[in-house]
Amino acid sequence: MRVDPVAGRLVPDRLRGPAWAVGMVAAALATSVGIALRPGLAAGAVLGAAILVFTLLRPLAVIGVMLAIGALDLSFVTGGFKSLYLSLGGLDMNGIRLIGMVASLGAIMAVDPEVVRHAIGRHGRLYLIFLLYGAATLLYTSSLIDGLRLLFKLAYPFLVFVAVLGVVRTREELGRLVDWILIGAVTLSLINPLYVIAGEYEIDPSGFLRMRGLGGHQNPFSFYLLVMIFISYVRYTIRGQFRYLALCGIFAAWIVATLTRITFGASMAGLVGVALYGALVARNYRAIIGAAIVGAALAIPLAPIVLERSLGFVPSPGELIGMLSDPGQLYRAINWQGREVYWPFVFAAYLSSPLLGLGLGASSALLRVEFAGASDVVHNEYLRLLSETGLIGVALFAAAVLWWWALVIRVGRTPDPLAREFALPAAGGILAWAIISVTDNAFDYYAPFTQYIGFLCAGALAAVSLPSEAPSPSAAPSGAAPAAAMQTAAEPRAAHGVEGSDAEG
Repeated sequence: MRVDPVAGRLVPDRLRGPAWAVGMVAAALATSVGIALRPGLAAGAVLGAAILVFTLLRPLAVIGVMLAIGALDLSFVTGGFKSLYLSLGGLDMNGIRLIGMVASLGAIMAVDPEVVRHAIGRHGRLYLIFLLYGAATLLYTSSLIDGLRLLFKLAYPFLVFVAVLGVVRTREELGRLVDWILIGAVTLSLINPLYVIAGEYEIDPSGFLRMRGLGGHQNPFSFYLLVMIFISYVRYTIRGQFRYLALCGIFAAWIVATLTRITFGASMAGLVGVALYGALVARNYRAIIGAAIVGAALAIPLAPIVLERSLGFVPSPGELIGMLSDPGQLYRAINWQGREVYWPFVFAAYLSSPLLGLGLGASSALLRVEFAGASDVVHNEYLRLLSETGLIGVALFAAAVLWWWALVIRVGRTPDPLAREFALPAAGGILAWAIISVTDNAFDYYAPFTQYIGFLCAGALAAVSLPSEAPSPSAAPSGAAPAAAMQTAAEPRAAHGVEGSDAEG
């Protein structure tokens, strides 16, 4: 395989010859034996191999498809949620997608020097060090399968991040990827009523009717819609096109229908943060107006329901202020739906190894033993990461994500509209991630949520460094084309201050 400097993708040197024929025959024989002995596993292996090959040949197409269908639950393809290999903890098409994409994006990183450069460079190395440390904790975890699953989920946004930085060649390609995302979101939003009519909704213990996403739970669907709101809202504030404000209305309506409490808090934090940043830094007062409209569309119908689901009643403004002034009383008043039972148990287990943690996946194993049939996630990613990777892991992960956040904040100060269209929703998404992680397992929502954080952060950094058009192969001798392309990409980046002479210093 080689990297085509113009097309920006891996292409085969040749698809014929004795070695190719022998490989095809061997693959066919292995597939035939696998289908006869273990059909489910063989089908998954074939699908994963197909994803791998196609990703190597057309990485942007595969990344675009994964971003477009992020909220779609694929478990129906394999007969239901974790319906395969129950003895190993369960597997479904979502898991096959995770394994296939991590393997495929990892293969791109292994063979493409540009992707490797970004992975070990200043933008990716902190997250890479965290992943290597997390992998090392698998040596002493009590649940290797759970640990591997979580490691893959943690790796997914990082691999999307470095892949986008490495294989996207023009600003137009970045814009098209966002168009794919919004087209996918609108399509899912228009199809979802049929899914609800078919009976896929939930009546919670308080009697509230909660809508689901296409095949998925309400919470990850609402997190996905929140990212779509951030993207559409920022496009409205920068472009002034009301169609993006209308998209915010569609996505907000579905968030209200999910009645997800933590999404309400995350949306308010993200919208306020992005609006203030846009107004103070870019003097874009349309950001304040847009945030007020979108925030009202969420708060007016959702705030009373959130308060009633959380407290059991809708308090008066005076009562709410009184509760906020006493955090202990507020904590005791909130209905945590059983989470408050898990948290002290997992924290007590963490105290046995505070520095290194118990190993990735260990908290899930502990919860399954102690609370059989209730839950195997602690519903607090801070505590989950602390218990499984210790203080070292928390410090590494916090440093990596805060570094991304600082980078996009810095890019957001540039006058480049495209860079800000990525930087501002990335900043809002990271703020939302911080809120969501308090009461939910955001790491598990790699497809509907965290992959977009990696993509938006990468898009912000790429937008200030990429040319508007792909470099012409006639602009330099054939042997110098990659170097010329890299030099062309580096000059605008240095001009905006994201990469300077101290790029590796």
